[in-house]
Amino acid sequence: MYRLVYEKIPIVETARRCGLVLDSRTLNRLEVEASCPFCGDHGPGKYHLNLNTNTDQYRCSLCGARGNSVSLYARIKGMSNKEAFRELSREVKTYPFPQQPEPRNTERQPLPLEQRHAAYTDMLEHLTLLGRHRDNLLGRGFSPERIQENQYRSMPETDRSRRLLAELLRAGSHELFGLPGFRTYYGEWTISGPRGFLIPVRNKDGLIQGLKIRLDDADKPDRKYRWFSSRGLPDGTRSYSWIHVTGNTASRRAFITEGPLKGDAASFLTNDALFVCIGGVNAIHGLKDTLVDLGVREIVEAMDMDQMTNENVCRAVLEMRREVQTIPGIRYYKYTWNPAYKGVDDYLLSRRAATM
Repeated sequence: MYRLVYEKIPIVETARRCGLVLDSRTLNRLEVEASCPFCGDHGPGKYHLNLNTNTDQYRCSLCGARGNSVSLYARIKGMSNKEAFRELSREVKTYPFPQQPEPRNTERQPLPLEQRHAAYTDMLEHLTLLGRHRDNLLGRGFSPERIQENQYRSMPETDRSRRLLAELLRAGSHELFGLPGFRTYYGEWTISGPRGFLIPVRNKDGLIQGLKIRLDDADKPDRKYRWFSSRGLPDGTRSYSWIHVTGNTASRRAFITEGPLKGDAASFLTNDALFVCIGGVNAIHGLKDTLVDLGVREIVEAMDMDQMTNENVCRAVLEMRREVQTIPGIRYYKYTWNPAYKGVDDYLLSRRAATM
């Protein structure tokens, strides 16, 4: 008997008592739409909370929140379901003035480095490298052994495999809140990002700070890479443009280039020379600190040769150069090559091919 009465508490009536904003255009429909009080709809004027007047259930199509009349009232008012049921059972004739939910700041900060490294390491252990991605890496000059050592892996390509990956990490006691690239979809954890292969971005101690994706299908020639990030998505986390360090960290000379994969390739082609790689030509935050922490005395600029023809790139490289040259006692050099080869990795690969 209790269950029968419990189910007959109207969901729209409950929403009004909670002060939710209803979309008046949907009041005569089976499913009435309202602003979600849990995710804030990422801004006013959007109605993602669906109120089913037949089942008296609610569900947010954006953040996945769901339940019934009693649990909705309980969650908003901060009380138990039993207390919520008692209050809802009392007849009322006044309702609070509807208020649009405040847009929530969904900018969750990443987990500490050690937790990110542990989770990403286990994640890569669960993944494989597809043949087309292996061929891409071999074409860049990597050996099969270095490909395995660097832990390049293909992004899961089906929704089911992406959800399974998230489940495996959770089963391994890894926290997904605060782990860039992970988000929820209708309440289930999964990963976000296009198809491609993953590139670990490491600090000077070899810890994985984040991941970059080399896209299979790039919309623009200059947008072949994206950070593994879930910024702005339900329960998602942003990624920063971390500085990648690869090669012999005991070296007193460091080459600076753009892109972790380019740096990995160039380092391999120069017998593990030390490369410090920025995520983008303008992403120099943390570069100076990284170079100081490495204790290098010589810095060799090895940025792409399109700086000779692209004013924006040239301006950004000059800014980077000025920043790095403020390091006390540093010796700064610029490495140039045949501009027919855009990147230092392309040039080094052509030079190796010429000697074979």
